[in-house]
Amino acid sequence: MQVLRKEMKLKGLTIQDLSNRLGVSAGSVSGWIHGNNSPTSKFVKALKDMGFSDMACLDPSRDVEV
Repeated sequence: MQVLRKEMKLKGLTIQDLSNRLGVSAGSVSGWIHGNNSPTSKFVKALKDMGFSDMACLDPSRDVEV
C-alpha cells in the first residue's frame, strides 16, 4: 500500500476528503498516490501541518507494509 494512502486510512480520510481539505482535485491526490505527479511545496507543507509523515509528503506513492 502506498504510504500516503495508508496514512489517510489511519486518519479516516478518503481521497475526496483530503482533496477538499487541501483545495485540490481528487485527481491530484490520486496522482500523488499513484506516482503520476508530486505535491508542490505548498501542499507538502499543508500535509505536514495535517500530521502526515515526511515520507507521505515527499514520496507519497512509496509502497509500505500494511
